[in-house]
Amino acid sequence: DYSAAIMGKILQSISVTIWTDVDGVLSADPRRVPDAFVIPEVSYNEAMELAYFGAKVLHPKTIQPVISTFPNIPIYIRNTFAPSFPG
Repeated sequence: DYSAAIMGKILQSISVTIWTDVDGVLSADPRRVPDAFVIPEVSYNEAMELAYFGAKVLHPKTIQPVISTFPNIPIYIRNTFAPSFPG
C-alpha cells in the first residue's frame, strides 16, 4: 500500500485503490468483533492515526505521499473477494 501511494503521487493519479481482504476501513478488527462495520469515509489524519495505532488495513506511511500533492489523492480500500463492494 505504501508503494501504491508513492506510485500514485509520481504518476499524478486521480486516486489510489488498495486491494485487500476486507471491505474497507472497519470500526474494529472483524476477527475479534463480529459486528464490525465499514466506516464509509475517514480523513487523512484519522487514517494515519488508525494505521499508527495498529489498524492492519494501511501501513502508517501510506498517507504521506498522497497528502503531499495538490489536490490530495483519495485512497480507496477495496476487497478482492467482493470487488463490487464500494470500499
